[in-house]
Amino acid sequence: MIIAKIKSEEDCGRKFFSPAFGFAGVSVENTLSFQPLFYSDSKPIAMIRFFAVFLLTVSPVLSEKAPPLTVISYNIRNDNQGDKGPRNWEGRKALLATYLLSHKASIIGLQEVKHNQLLDMAKGLPNYAHIGVGRDDGKTAGEFSPIFYDHKIWRLDAEEHGTYWLSDTPDVIASRTWGNYHNRICSWARFIKISGPDKGSALYVYNTHWDHRSQPARLKSGELMLKKVKTRKYSEDPYLVMGDFNATTENPAIIQFLKSGLLLDHATKKMKSSSRWKATLEAGLRIDHIFTSPFYKKAILQVDSNGDGKGNSASDHHPVRLRVPAE
Repeated sequence: MIIAKIKSEEDCGRKFFSPAFGFAGVSVENTLSFQPLFYSDSKPIAMIRFFAVFLLTVSPVLSEKAPPLTVISYNIRNDNQGDKGPRNWEGRKALLATYLLSHKASIIGLQEVKHNQLLDMAKGLPNYAHIGVGRDDGKTAGEFSPIFYDHKIWRLDAEEHGTYWLSDTPDVIASRTWGNYHNRICSWARFIKISGPDKGSALYVYNTHWDHRSQPARLKSGELMLKKVKTRKYSEDPYLVMGDFNATTENPAIIQFLKSGLLLDHATKKMKSSSRWKATLEAGLRIDHIFTSPFYKKAILQVDSNGDGKGNSASDHHPVRLRVPAE
């Protein structure tokens, strides 16, 4: 048997470290250069070389740990003129911003956001930048599904972000072909870490709001989003898929998500995310979700209450928060 002392990473020809898969590549030719400390001629050199390659290529992947992360998905309820009293937007926006700031999420996905609400949230979240467009004209009309990100932690990949419409023609603005009642969109982006020990790592985020009436539209939306995840440019990067799906985990559209092998649901408690304007949490099934790539194995997902202390909720949805704890 040979006990080998592997040379430095440079000598072994290791390439870069990928946050999704550990070491992205190893030069087999250089890996075979090692210094024997002790050996017996009872084992062939070829087997030893095999194990040297195996240890360098497989072991780092198996030991890879996801860095700490907190993200929130929140349907904040559109600014509806019919909402009076504590449900009026002017009375709710500070409560929403306070909740979001208190949990220090570095990524926040919002839904049902009108343009005036987007501007208000941008003011209320001064350390965050955002991406996204209105679903009715690709600019400012209609609801947004924006992604806010802490610009002290993340940098937007200028070439990898956008919005597509949930239809047979996703690049056509305001298109809908599946019987959905409203135009539906997914805003997405690739973010690059600019601080912390995992500086330089990247993460894709997809934020959506599915149709509330058409089940065929929800199924088709799921199929399209899975395709987009599979065909992302930087396939080694991990990803999050979040939003108001108007579908519980028992809906076939969500079931196909989870059976794809591409997404994990980390919830341990069954709680409703549709609040009906009540601050209290109720047992049941969520329609708001944050799914992760398999890279995030130990994430914790929970539904939070966000009320005004008088029984009123800041939205007709509860926020959903996902945490990846430090290991």
